[in-house]
Amino acid sequence: MGAESAPSSVPAPPAIEHCRSTELTDTLAAAVRTLCDAAYGTATAPFFASLGSGDHLLGRRQGALVSHLMWVPRWLQPAGQRALRTAYVEMVATAPAAQRQGYASALLEHFVPLVGDYELAALCPATENLYARLGWRFWRGPLSARKGGGLVATPDERVMILPLPQTPSLDLDLPLSVEWRRGEVW
Repeated sequence: MGAESAPSSVPAPPAIEHCRSTELTDTLAAAVRTLCDAAYGTATAPFFASLGSGDHLLGRRQGALVSHLMWVPRWLQPAGQRALRTAYVEMVATAPAAQRQGYASALLEHFVPLVGDYELAALCPATENLYARLGWRFWRGPLSARKGGGLVATPDERVMILPLPQTPSLDLDLPLSVEWRRGEVW
């Protein structure tokens, strides 16, 4: 006789779909915004509008959208070094009823092999534990944005980075800058 396995309390991993912003149908884009609105507790359409086009990972459970991650290309530059082509992660969100079940972690793990042609991955975290568990580290040096040929200090921001196969040696205590953008600079 075979032993019956006990029901698992761990949910099955999500089915993950990768698409570009231009490939999102209006219905799917609305579902992503609705998911992010619920997860962040605010209307996220203005944030998406400021980000522009990027790549998305969609996590589904039994066909329903439960988690989302987006990345856009940015240029992060440690002081005295060249700017690094960076996969900048945005809008990591999980439906409130599905949070703390590993969906965002699954998307973040799926993300890494997809950005092998970038020199760095980075994000401005809403929470640090999720990312720290997966190897993301805080940039310790001062942060700024490049605008109009100068630097604008952003002392209230915190950024985490994830080294990728093409990441050069980095001193995390150096000043770090990013190109200016409307909305959330980091």
